Amino acid sequence: MILFTCSNCGANDCYEQNGYRICCYCETKYAIQAEDVLLKETNISLADDVNRLLNKCKTDPANAKKYASLALDIDPSNAEANSILNSNNDRRRRK
Repeated sequence: MILFTCSNCGANDCYEQNGYRICCYCETKYAIQAEDVLLKETNISLADDVNRLLNKCKTDPANAKKYASLALDIDPSNAEANSILNSNNDRRRRK
């Protein structure tokens, strides 16, 4: 968070309008500089989550269908999760 202090009156409250930061008390205008703008960059990788769920399918075969289904909620085109669900369905049909 960038702290603002008006050099005219010392106030900390301001609002932004048309590329300017304006003091709420004395209406002094300050041009917003590039370094004043915080860049927010977020990278979310769900591959680790899918891999954890697929590993749980192997370590906990009793709940493999549940984990595969959760993996497909994240990545609907995941071939491994689809094959786990299909293999479980095939086993039930054979019984």
